[in-house]
Amino acid sequence: MARVDLKNLTKKFEDVIAVNNMNEVIEDKQFVVLVGPSGCGKTTTLRMIAGLEEVTGGEIYIGDRLVNDVPPKDRDIAMVFQNYALYPHMDVYNNMAFGLKLRKTPKADIVKRVNNAARILKIEELLKRKPKQLSGGQRQRVALGRAIVRDPKVFLMDEPLSNLDAKLRVQMRTEIAKLHQRLDATIIYVTHDQTEAMTMASKIVIMKDGLVQQTGAPQEVYDHPNNIFVAGFIGSPAMNFVDVTVTDRITLKNKQFELETPSKIKEIIKNNDLVGKEVVVGIRPEDLEDSQFVPEAKDTNIITANVEVTEPMGAEIYVYVDIDGVLMTARVIPKSKLKSGDVAKLFVDIETIHLFDKKTEKAYI
Repeated sequence: MARVDLKNLTKKFEDVIAVNNMNEVIEDKQFVVLVGPSGCGKTTTLRMIAGLEEVTGGEIYIGDRLVNDVPPKDRDIAMVFQNYALYPHMDVYNNMAFGLKLRKTPKADIVKRVNNAARILKIEELLKRKPKQLSGGQRQRVALGRAIVRDPKVFLMDEPLSNLDAKLRVQMRTEIAKLHQRLDATIIYVTHDQTEAMTMASKIVIMKDGLVQQTGAPQEVYDHPNNIFVAGFIGSPAMNFVDVTVTDRITLKNKQFELETPSKIKEIIKNNDLVGKEVVVGIRPEDLEDSQFVPEAKDTNIITANVEVTEPMGAEIYVYVDIDGVLMTARVIPKSKLKSGDVAKLFVDIETIHLFDKKTEKAYI
């Protein structure tokens, strides 16, 4: 396996900058997920690493080798596509073996590699079937198997689960994570689904408009987002944002509520001279609870809001509320009886709130 080093990587399509001066290091055996909304540049980045897209500027190293001008077939990478890209006229065995045959790999070695990959992916009984006889999940396993038999330095995966139904996607997420541990492989994985990124990656790279917004371990990015975009993109349901004014009592005051500030927030306010200024406070839905089920809830740190809609999810209820025109989401326990039209009193876990600059949208630290 190998480390991948992207130095000042840039891609332009005429006047559009798809990837803008990207600098990232994917360490050997790391599972890195590039995540972001459509058009953020993540797939373009993957295609440049694969050699399927020409680099406008910067350098790509796989191991110690500069590969900018190296053809895809000589980069020692294997790519798994969103649409599987299986040959319909070949059975599963020959789909998996095809790349090895092109490289004139000895027949005995091909048989060994294909059977080993089939055993890892639990598709031994499918080897004689054609792709049309397979389910979506089985086709994805075959596509993974075709990559595994190559024994490449780097696996590149471009939204490989997006064509699967929700239940199968959850199952395949687990399978790919287990596969990474078993192969001890370097994997670069592209998705627009932040849940996939959070559950599978050892490191996530969050992109927007061709720029890297933040890089780090999933929990680190979740707990300490750099800016409003990252805070709103990572986490489901998304973080709530509301404008507040910092008062001289070191509280966060909105027209409809007032929040006491814990010591860490007081320190941020002091260090950034925020008293009297407007800031944006970020509150995750899981940090808002129906106050009647919070023993420590008193009159402080309560947000009173009109309930618009509720979504029972079984283990929790999503409550969508309106606070003077600002829409917010709370994740409350199933015991809550809140319903549309009610006036909710939501307790805020102030230890977990985030503060952002209103103009730059960057997090205060």
